[in-house]
Amino acid sequence: MFKCGLLLNIRKISTSSAQKAEQAIASTTLRDNYYQKIGKKDANNDENFKPEGWDEAKPFEEIPGYRPLPLIGNNWRFLPGGEFYNLSPIDLHLKINKKCGNLAMLDGLLGKKPMILSYDPNDIEKVLRNEGTWPIREGLESLNYYRTEERKDIFHGVVGLTTSQGEDWFNFRSIVNKILMQPRVIEMYLDRMDSVTNDLLDNMKYFAKTDPNNEMPDDFQNELHKWSLESIGLIAFNKRLGCLAINLDPNSEVQKIIDSVLGMFDAIYKLDILPSMWKIYKTKTLKKLISHLDYLTQVNTKFIDECLANSNPDPNIPEHERSILERLIKVNKKVALAMTLDLTNAGIDTTGKTLAATLYYLGKNPKVQENLRKELLLHMPNKDSPVTSEMLKDCPYVKAVIKETTRLAPIAIGNLRTTVKNMVLSEYQVPKGVHEKF
Repeated sequence: MFKCGLLLNIRKISTSSAQKAEQAIASTTLRDNYYQKIGKKDANNDENFKPEGWDEAKPFEEIPGYRPLPLIGNNWRFLPGGEFYNLSPIDLHLKINKKCGNLAMLDGLLGKKPMILSYDPNDIEKVLRNEGTWPIREGLESLNYYRTEERKDIFHGVVGLTTSQGEDWFNFRSIVNKILMQPRVIEMYLDRMDSVTNDLLDNMKYFAKTDPNNEMPDDFQNELHKWSLESIGLIAFNKRLGCLAINLDPNSEVQKIIDSVLGMFDAIYKLDILPSMWKIYKTKTLKKLISHLDYLTQVNTKFIDECLANSNPDPNIPEHERSILERLIKVNKKVALAMTLDLTNAGIDTTGKTLAATLYYLGKNPKVQENLRKELLLHMPNKDSPVTSEMLKDCPYVKAVIKETTRLAPIAIGNLRTTVKNMVLSEYQVPKGVHEKF
């Protein structure tokens, strides 16, 4: 179960045929060229364009919501005594949805742009289908500030997939797609990823054996984060990091990486979701974020330099036999730094928590667990049966389990888009350039 779950986080493109690989690369290039043309067309949408139902829709200003008070806006609602104080993200949105319906306006938050909150799946689908090839997703402003302002001398405008927008995002994605999305990628890392998962399973057996109740330790989530980092480290840095050593030193480099990533996400939530004055002055939370990001940038830079020092200079080595990191470095070190940071930052938190949620829901649903076990036994009859790319293509129930898990326990509290054209949502006019969260 763990083996399939881990490897499903890599694109399911699996073939060892050189001819098919070349065809896939050519197909990727053609698709990118096609989308680029669409993107240029979408980017020039006329602000006077009227979609179907525009004239009949109610004005944007009439969207129900929380109107800001003079000077203090809506910030007071998040303070002690305010109706949003100490609410979890889920309870906050439930409260807003109950009062305002499927579309709500939230304005007047310190350092935040006015936004609408959408709770209708049909509206969400409409926004996503009309975002074009160059989406605008301004949800991580503090991280973008770090890469474009605080440490612009390091990133030089190459900020990666996480914080780039529009055409810049598309151009960066086009570069890394040709490296990350090649069919041979899964074959290159398959055996080593399998080994990482086996190490996690060995640790779990050890924990169960040494616990009087045969249970996992209280900090088991951290063990899953260690597994996540060890896994993504293979792809991002082409090396084993040693995260899964029993009794890992809490002051070890890899544990500090995990702690910094988790601290980063905690700070981003406080800076970019909750009201914050970080755009006016460097708050304590912003300083913490910068400290976490500095450490991650420093470590990633070290790994990149090590890869450069250890790379085989032989020009006759085929490109597809070089590691992902070597190929990213070949583009340039700035691309390699931005991409490896995105991989590790996202991979540690999201993959580890998705695995934890998967195990939880399987434990709560024995019938689903048994169905999953039956499917896996068809492909892995023995405990030491290897994971193969062919097997992964034929595990629909595994894929269904992970999809259902991410539906029940999403990895993020929401998505943010900026409308790229005039739209009608829930019978209201929503003009181009409006921030929408769903």
